Amino acid sequence: MSFSGSSDLAQFRVQRHFADHRAVSPDTAIEYAPGPVERRAFDRLRASGVIREAHPAHYWFDLDRMGHDPRKKRNPKAYVAAALGAILALIAIWVFRG
Repeated sequence: MSFSGSSDLAQFRVQRHFADHRAVSPDTAIEYAPGPVERRAFDRLRASGVIREAHPAHYWFDLDRMGHDPRKKRNPKAYVAAALGAILALIAIWVFRG
């Protein structure tokens, strides 16, 4: 059983560690070995490219990649709502045209 709150906290702790050490470029990479609690969050951030390895066991936090998760897809309901809104607008224009 997984609790989203605990994984969010672990991700926050990993991000905070890199921010506290100002490890935001390959030149400022720090040596980092996550603890058992942070391991999964660290692995997820590495897989998404947010945390990058400068050289063995030295990592940095890529601020440009933060929030760009390629696995996230747009909500299809938003597309349906936008299409319905456009259709309703066209109908309203057609009905009230004259």
